[in-house]
Amino acid sequence: MNRTLLTLLSVLSVLSSGCATKPMVSGYTQASVTDKEVVAAAQFAITAQSNVTQQPDIRQRATLELLRVIAAEKQVVAGMNYRLILSVNENGNRKTANAIVWWQPWRKPNPYELTSWKWK
Repeated sequence: MNRTLLTLLSVLSVLSSGCATKPMVSGYTQASVTDKEVVAAAQFAITAQSNVTQQPDIRQRATLELLRVIAAEKQVVAGMNYRLILSVNENGNRKTANAIVWWQPWRKPNPYELTSWKWK
């Protein structure tokens, strides 16, 4: 009986060691900066942050444009978190921002939420 249990545990150990590179729930894993979901999350972050920074006086409005996604990570949660480093054009000035976008596909009409935005 003990020999069978040890064999089973050994097999499970070998099998689970091959899973070390798979995404882990609650942990961030690297994502491709060209992945369509990453790009969509980045575009949403730009739009959402543009809406936050708008001032009533049209002369003070910031215009944000996504230049490129520098780096991206994703985290499996109730949906997906995308942690992004973005190159952004703000009124002609190139800046870098860190953003976190939460995506829940079942939330309609907008499955995205910008949960963090910080200029570097």
